[in-house]
Amino acid sequence: MPGLGADASQNHFSRSRKIELSYSLVQAGRATTPPLGDFTDLLRLFPTTFDVSVTPPYLVIRVRQLPPRPWPLTVAGLPVDFRIDELEESFQRGRLGRGPRALGQLDLHTKLDYSPDMLHRAVLVFRDLEVEIRDIFWFGGFWQISVPDESDIKQLPMSIANSPVFYQKLSEVPDPDPPALHIEPPQGIEYDNKVYTESTNAPLRPGIMLTSSDSQRTFKTTTSGILVANNAGEHFITVSTHGFNKDGLVYHPNPKGTLIGKVVLSLPDTDISIVKLNAGLRYVNETFRTAAAQPQGIRNNGISPDYAPRLRTFDPLIMDKPFTGRSEGIVMGVGARITDLKAAKYVLHQWSILENRDLSVGSSCGSPILNAADQVVGLFRFKKTKSDLCLAVSAIELRNFGYEICNDEQAFI
Repeated sequence: MPGLGADASQNHFSRSRKIELSYSLVQAGRATTPPLGDFTDLLRLFPTTFDVSVTPPYLVIRVRQLPPRPWPLTVAGLPVDFRIDELEESFQRGRLGRGPRALGQLDLHTKLDYSPDMLHRAVLVFRDLEVEIRDIFWFGGFWQISVPDESDIKQLPMSIANSPVFYQKLSEVPDPDPPALHIEPPQGIEYDNKVYTESTNAPLRPGIMLTSSDSQRTFKTTTSGILVANNAGEHFITVSTHGFNKDGLVYHPNPKGTLIGKVVLSLPDTDISIVKLNAGLRYVNETFRTAAAQPQGIRNNGISPDYAPRLRTFDPLIMDKPFTGRSEGIVMGVGARITDLKAAKYVLHQWSILENRDLSVGSSCGSPILNAADQVVGLFRFKKTKSDLCLAVSAIELRNFGYEICNDEQAFI
């Protein structure tokens, strides 16, 4: 919206979650600069702004004084990061590789879309180099890869498919300890612990509160996933593997509530478990209704592939959960976590930002994440320590294990 003065733009935008301008800063999943490199509109959005830059994966706005919260999630399609320091980095990319270029015959930088074939070729690069990478992600302009601490980054590829590669040491980006992920509901946050099994004519649905059995006066708290069917037509729901004890018992909303089912299978390396609900229960792949956003709820519309044009970096997302309700989000990175490098095997994942005003979404394990077409993109795993990034396992992995999402409500018998 060109031509807005500082006062007008502050009044109009300070409470908006997604600020739209007359142009987009995203083209085909890649960050781009304003037309003709003119940052005038962006410099006027917030008082005390002294610098604006497109530094993928963020639009970085440097201000003398932070604007009042809640801050916008995106401006012209790019996620926003406010900084008051002139030199502070907005995103810890890691160290740029200094070794030879890889897959130089491909141009992911300006021409090609990220694809399953591109990911596979990139994984093969490190298999051939015998570098035991833990994960590899495309952030819409650069690659980010986690490598063992002893790796010599000076010898690792500086680019893959003509796009820069940044490396992080494993000790710098440890995974959270699963037992510490969900011991109890988050403190100081109102959450929906209603017993939906007691509601008249109300099916269970994604995003309700689930817990493990009570073990030594502690239990694990997660949220329900999606309704799926196997090749034999049997129905189940998905949950987060780390949220349940060895007995596999699933309670709602807490161990003193209702025993609703039991884990019957865990899918390796995905943090997805399959639960058979008890007879008499009903389940539907539809989000809760919200007065403003979705007065009718959202019926899940299948599973989204993990590649363009169905999914790209900076695509919008939503997630519904009992702790913070509806959360808006955006895809930040797409890629995989490696399970067997020698066999070039991996599990597809995404990094995203998910927010509901300024409330945490860290207690969302198992919740489905939807794209703008109401398709399930991924299932929430964890929020990265000291970061806004959230990791989700790709929902397409369910199909790889022989499960498909159900469109209609199902009654368990």
